[in-house]
This record gives sequence, C-alpha cells and structure tokens, in this order.
Amino acid sequence: MDAEVLGAATMAATDWGESEIRGPVHLFRERLLMRLFRRRLSRGRVLDAGCGSGSLVMELLAGGYSVEAVEFSQAFVDMTSAKIAAAGLAERATVRQGSVTDLDFPDDAFDGLVCGEVLEHVTPEQGGAETAVAGFHRVLKPGGICIASVPLNPRLWDHSDVWAGHVRRYRRAELSELFERHGLTVEKTAVWGFPLGRVYHSLLFGPWLRRTTGADATVRESRADTRAAGNRALVGLVALALRFDLLFSRLPWGRGIVVCARNR
Repeated sequence: MDAEVLGAATMAATDWGESEIRGPVHLFRERLLMRLFRRRLSRGRVLDAGCGSGSLVMELLAGGYSVEAVEFSQAFVDMTSAKIAAAGLAERATVRQGSVTDLDFPDDAFDGLVCGEVLEHVTPEQGGAETAVAGFHRVLKPGGICIASVPLNPRLWDHSDVWAGHVRRYRRAELSELFERHGLTVEKTAVWGFPLGRVYHSLLFGPWLRRTTGADATVRESRADTRAAGNRALVGLVALALRFDLLFSRLPWGRGIVVCARNR
C-alpha cells in the first residue's frame, strides 16, 4: 500500500488513482517482517490482514505457509488472486474482499497473522485500530504470532502521509499498549528508518512525490527517476543498505516500527 521512487515493478492504477511502485523501502520492510515472522512461526495457517497487491502473500507462500488474505480494495483482491493463480498456488491461498475491522473468520482460526502498513489507514468510522487489533486477538490461536508494521512518530507527518491516505503515525509506547490491551503480549518492537531511511525519504522519495503527485500515470512513469523502477538490482541494493538502520532499532528516530506480539 505504498509507493517508492526506486521500485521493482509498476502496476495498473488503483481505485485511489495512484500506481503502485514497489521500491526499496517496501522491499526492506517486507523482508524485515518475514525475518521476524519466520523466527517465531515456521509453518501453519497465516492471515495477511490488508494484503494490498499481494507481495507479502507471495513471500509467505514461498516460505511454505498456507495463506488467507483480506483486502479492502477489490482491484487489489483481483491482482493478488491473479498472482496466486499464475504461480499455481491456488490450493494454498485465498483472497477475499473485506475490512481488517470485520474479519469474517471463526475464532482461533490462524497460527499467525501479518499486517503490513494497514492500521494507519483505518479511520474511526471504520472502527479504528482498536477494533482491528481486537479482531486479530480473536482469530489467532492461543500462542499465535502477530507481526505488524506502521509509520512511526507523529512529528514526521508530511505530504506523503496525506498522499498515502494515512490517518495517523504511531509512537512506540502507544503501539505496544494497543496490542497489550487486546490480549497480545508484545515480545519485540523494532524501529527502522534512521538514519538512511530518513535521508532516502528527504532527498529522493519525498521530492519525487511532490513533483509527480497528480500527474498523469503515463507522464509520471516516463520520468527517468521513475524508470529506475525497472532496475531490480538497484532496488535490492538500496533495500540491503537500509538494513544498516537496524543497528539503531532501539532509538525512537526512525520512520517506521514493527511490533511482534504473541496471543494470550
């Protein structure tokens, strides 16, 4: 559910009028989520709550998990379903349209749950993050693993948050308290995005977004910087470099945070 200037692939315009560009920050964050998840759950049935265009679904399938996914956008449901079918993995994954605040699954249905960059989009009218996390607790088995990422630090709010449709950025303590209130024990939080992530946002992604927001997709994707989206090697290299920021994951200065929690 995000866009980056240096991406690996561009997709058709979404319902909210932006092309998805899978970039190094997305790739770095997805790899981080997967590393943290695999350390805590090696196999089982997993829910991807708010799967977007399905990149994390495909990583979970590659890791051997059985996957159910929920996504609000029907366009992304169709996109993710097509990826699963093309990979010949339809027997191990299903995707349905729905909201993370109204999970249509029985209690204790999943061994694990991932929720990447979703809670910051949930409005009070939709039930808010409180309703979503309460639902995570309900559908997870006792001892089940939940890994979620959100943007960090309200002071970093800028035009990119407005463009992305965020309703908030989180503080570390309030994110942990959110999960603890709803029956999940927080085992770890990891901040990412300082110092390199903040430099990348300030010098590359933020300016690119200002220049291209509102532009026709054809014009935007004809730009030289956007065409760097086709350079997978460059994307991978930048994503790898961003791992340097994990040396500072205990500090509060990054742009995002991942919470690892276990269901009680």
